[in-house]
Amino acid sequence: MKNHILQNGLLGGLVVVLYMGLLYSIGSEVFVNAALQWASMVFYLVFMYRVARADNALYGAAREFRYLVRAPFAVFIIINLAYWLFYYGLHLADPELVRLELLLQKENLVAQLNRGTGDPQLASQLREQLVELDKALENPVQPLGPVLMRLGIGALGGFVLAALVVLGMRATR
Repeated sequence: MKNHILQNGLLGGLVVVLYMGLLYSIGSEVFVNAALQWASMVFYLVFMYRVARADNALYGAAREFRYLVRAPFAVFIIINLAYWLFYYGLHLADPELVRLELLLQKENLVAQLNRGTGDPQLASQLREQLVELDKALENPVQPLGPVLMRLGIGALGGFVLAALVVLGMRATR
């Protein structure tokens, strides 16, 4: 494959999906662990850095910032798309994951209420969220909308990561 962006994006996506598959094979509780989920960002960064280096080797590093950030950002988008497709598919295949995530959200809300919010309006909003979570727990499903929203929001973070990769490479020159 000659396209360095596609190559790094697909390879990075495969690595992230294999990592997530490994977490899931260890156990559902391990898969939903936020720290282990966020640890996958290391793989994103590795492949974003690789493509930035390859892109600089092909086109030179003395380009405008917007051109330098394109390749690592595109790789982030490809990897993130692979992650969210896997995530959504896994939640469709195993509805208990949805239930487990909803229970974790409920535990966090209850803990927050028990600690006290200091704001009656916030406490009321948390209680409303608890009622909604209880309704969702009756028939847990993974709708596509929130997944697409997180994919879109993730793109904003991906741009920041791509910019940091480029800035980091500039600083080490």
